[in-house]
Amino acid sequence: MSENTENTTETPPAAPAPEEKDNAATVLSEVAERIKASTPTVRTKLVETLVEKEVVLRADLLGKALDARSAAVSELQKINKPDVVTYDADGKEVGGTYTKDNLKKIKEGKEKLAKIEKAIELALSGEWQKLKELKC
Repeated sequence: MSENTENTTETPPAAPAPEEKDNAATVLSEVAERIKASTPTVRTKLVETLVEKEVVLRADLLGKALDARSAAVSELQKINKPDVVTYDADGKEVGGTYTKDNLKKIKEGKEKLAKIEKAIELALSGEWQKLKELKC
């Protein structure tokens, strides 16, 4: 076993000078005073944080609603076609007929799109509840 057994004497750290104690106490006292007086600052910071959180949430909701609107428009374009198209002798389209099921799908698609657009419109004017209810 080979240990370093040098005789070293450690000197304890020097006690702070009285002036240093006074400076430390002054700093700690100042910190305590500022913490006591920080209530308005803390309140302001909390309000700013909560507002920012809500702004981010609303921007996300609005983005999702716009995505849902695009999807509803795309879906409506796919289904909003007659089941049977009729032509005249020159080959020009003169009309079309829809099945009852297709008419129902078109109606539902239009209603869905209108609901999304109305919620977006209300949100942009300050009423966010309908947009939150959409669950996009």
